[in-house]
Amino acid sequence: MVFWVLSATVLAVLVFDVLGVPGPLDDPNEGDQRAALLIDIDEARRVEELGLPGSLLGRRAVVVIFDRRVPRPQQLREFTDEVPAGVAVVLVVPQPVEKRPADLPARFRLLTSSDGRVAQAVGMPEPRDGDPPVGYALIDEQARVRYATLDPHYAEHGFEIDIIAGALK
Repeated sequence: MVFWVLSATVLAVLVFDVLGVPGPLDDPNEGDQRAALLIDIDEARRVEELGLPGSLLGRRAVVVIFDRRVPRPQQLREFTDEVPAGVAVVLVVPQPVEKRPADLPARFRLLTSSDGRVAQAVGMPEPRDGDPPVGYALIDEQARVRYATLDPHYAEHGFEIDIIAGALK
């Protein structure tokens, strides 16, 4: 009996250490976070009126990244190395940025949205803490939101964008 209790305890510690417990930036409904399912074309919301820098919508796929601050340039470079070349990248932060950081990768367009308009337009879920979301949305070439998820560690998951964007074709 002692063996089983110790085994169960060790297994529980390993599971919680590897998976972790949901944090304040995570989706209140854990099953919806990073589900990796594209929204069906017939059900996808259209956002052609959403003002993104460079008039990107309807011309090519766009990844809209939501963060609470401008991340370190190295993180962003590692992320964009994984994003397919034909996909535009827009970084949305809630606080005004006086000027574009010089070391921000050229591929990124920066947008300030303190009112949450962009997050609401693309259907970003609200994180547990109720503050602005951290994650990303993928908008297809016809300006339809095909994927939106909270992902506090999005900078480490650029490969997912490659997979999801590939499924849009």
